Amino acid sequence: MPRPLPLRPLLAVLGGGALLTAAGCGTVQVPAGPEASATECADVVIGAPPTLLELDRHETSSQGTVAWGSGEDTIVLRCGVQSPGPTTERCTRLGDADGATVDWIVREQDGLVFYTTYGRSPAIEVSVPRSVAPDQPSAAALDLTQLVTTTVEATDYCVGAGDV
Repeated sequence: MPRPLPLRPLLAVLGGGALLTAAGCGTVQVPAGPEASATECADVVIGAPPTLLELDRHETSSQGTVAWGSGEDTIVLRCGVQSPGPTTERCTRLGDADGATVDWIVREQDGLVFYTTYGRSPAIEVSVPRSVAPDQPSAAALDLTQLVTTTVEATDYCVGAGDV
């Protein structure tokens, strides 16, 4: 009789100290954000693309979450995370060819680049392993621009020292 596959932790710790794992059955274990039950989060999950950076979408364990890829090469979207307030962390505006833009707070930890929407509630966090996009991890956030702009309204924008 075949043995069940053990849970394999990814190399990163997500917000709240929860460990992201991939189960043998293909379901990616992802902790839900505190506002994951927001209507906008349901729209984000429904509208999320079937592939992202050539990785196929996989089932996740929690409401308001989407995952693409498997094992250590998994991109994770979590809708309903804590909305960032004013910050000195790096903030970048990514825009697509249609002129849609999203402001993202960017931070890197343990081989993952985290993009958290700024000025949108509920906030969306996307974690991108460097192994998936070593030179351009922002490509995942950029590819999600239309999804974000059509589901969660912007109420604030990043400003820099030159803007105040």
